[in-house]
Amino acid sequence: MYLAEVRAENFRIYGPGSRHDGNEDRSLHLRLNKGLTALIGENDSGKTAIIDAIRLCLQTTASDHYRITQDDFFCDKDTRATSFTISCKFEGLSARDQVPFLELLTTAPSEPPALYVTLKAQFDPLRPGRVSTFTRAGKDGDGPPIDGDARERLRATYLRPLRDAEGELRAGRGSRLSQILTNYPHMASESEDDFDPDSDTATTLVGLLRRVEHHIGENTTIIQALKEINSSYLTKFSIGQDNLKGTIGVATDASLQRALERLELKFAHDPITEQWTRRGLGYNNALFMAAELLLISKMSSAPVLLIEEPEAHLHPQLQARVMELLVERAGSSDAPVQVIVTSHSPNLAAALPVSQLTLVSRGATFHLGEAETRLDADDYAFLSRFLDVTKANLFFARSVVIVEGDAEALLLPSLASAVGWSFSKAAVSVVNVGHVGLFRYSRIFQRLDGRRLPIKVACLRDRDVAPAGTSDEMRKKLPLASDMDAPAMAAHVAKLMSEDGGAVQTFVSDAWTFEYDLAASSWTLATLMHQAVRAAKASGTRWPTSEQLVVIEKKAAEEVARWRTDGRSLAEVALDIYEPLRMDRASKSIAAQHAARLVSSSGITIDDLPAYIRDALIYVCGPV
Repeated sequence: MYLAEVRAENFRIYGPGSRHDGNEDRSLHLRLNKGLTALIGENDSGKTAIIDAIRLCLQTTASDHYRITQDDFFCDKDTRATSFTISCKFEGLSARDQVPFLELLTTAPSEPPALYVTLKAQFDPLRPGRVSTFTRAGKDGDGPPIDGDARERLRATYLRPLRDAEGELRAGRGSRLSQILTNYPHMASESEDDFDPDSDTATTLVGLLRRVEHHIGENTTIIQALKEINSSYLTKFSIGQDNLKGTIGVATDASLQRALERLELKFAHDPITEQWTRRGLGYNNALFMAAELLLISKMSSAPVLLIEEPEAHLHPQLQARVMELLVERAGSSDAPVQVIVTSHSPNLAAALPVSQLTLVSRGATFHLGEAETRLDADDYAFLSRFLDVTKANLFFARSVVIVEGDAEALLLPSLASAVGWSFSKAAVSVVNVGHVGLFRYSRIFQRLDGRRLPIKVACLRDRDVAPAGTSDEMRKKLPLASDMDAPAMAAHVAKLMSEDGGAVQTFVSDAWTFEYDLAASSWTLATLMHQAVRAAKASGTRWPTSEQLVVIEKKAAEEVARWRTDGRSLAEVALDIYEPLRMDRASKSIAAQHAARLVSSSGITIDDLPAYIRDALIYVCGPV
């Protein structure tokens, strides 16, 4: 059996469900993968609320207590809900799984039995500030109460974010390590006291503790100290017939729990120095997760592991190793563990198949599995190969700009900043996908059910039609704009935008390509692009010095000014500026790097930008 579905109404960021009055459904309805589900997205999008909903409904194996407060109830403007409901649905129950829950199962016609765990919480009008809760079976919480053995079998294991792994594994009363070891199946036999004073032997933990206690009591130094305490001091305090006498023993009762609370888990000694040294936060986190996985893999019912930010304190390579282990445990046929993680790490997002990701954005969840998105089987295979760490940042943005080359990726943020937009403030990610696969990425954000994600996606595409006056050498195999009438050009552009839908919009260059359109849009940008291209040509073999760049940029600016005085059009000038890039005599990415350096002092305004770039920036950032 596994946790297949989580629903919540009026809990935290998740509001009421759909009503007969036609109001929008703002509740949580999340389907979970049988193995591993990764909840990804920006901060405060609702990921932790999902984890806490599961924690509240199922409770956890740790001794930590979650106290429901007023802040857990959904608040809309000035109105706060007075109750909330959380429901967890378990599916895939085998005959063996059903036995402990027979009276709690829900069976619908032509459907296999399912187990619902429904928690309802409500402000208690008789006790201000108090919240009354009950947990029952049934989809609507109208079944029998869930308690006793059934409750224990359903508990989830929870690893909080920014956890103190070293402290959790340290010895002490109620330590997490003692809880883990207590639930280890083979630990039950260790509670027997098998200490034999005559043969001085013991094998169980309790027996060993009693043996230690016995030998401490027979230690010569301890006996001498105790004798001095009794004879020299305690006897002086005696009154009448009171005979005060002390004894020294182990400061605990000889029980299995006390024995386990005296243990701690830490890394072994260094094999080279044979000395123990304190390890860093990252490795201690890995050790803690190993201990928790030991416990959860031995649970008899539905082992659910909730981890918030498994990447905490881990460097990228160790993040990948941890995720590999979690995927392995989730897919194990021997003792599978259902893993639900939240993450802000592009490393983890890139390491997992897209189908195992659930995007959480502004209180809404979007599972990215097949039959949910407009991605087809080939797209999923493509993304498994090419969606790397740099591209995976698209999952954590409020807006995404997908571009086809390095030049756009390097220069767009600088252009936006120069005219009053900030990509970082607007949480815009620029994703460079190269010359292929642009829509393989944008289809991640398009749903088959028509739901619109609250993430704007702008795809920037080259028109790839050479303007009039382009030489055959520069044009290569591209069509000429002068050979296409208005309907043909409109059809060409429509084809480039045919994948639009939902929050995805394509912005096609006004004339040809990114660099040409910049040069052709205004004399200010023509000057900047000519300076950048000349600097790129000079950077081909050796990077110019600052003094050399000043000379190159001055000559380029003078040349553009002369072209303008001679009455040449921007379209003609743009062809000359773009020619070294088109004919591979200068690097597009290096030219963009120089342009990004120059743009802040160029004095460009929003009116200087090509229309398609201006429209794309307004779409992802809003008006200036």
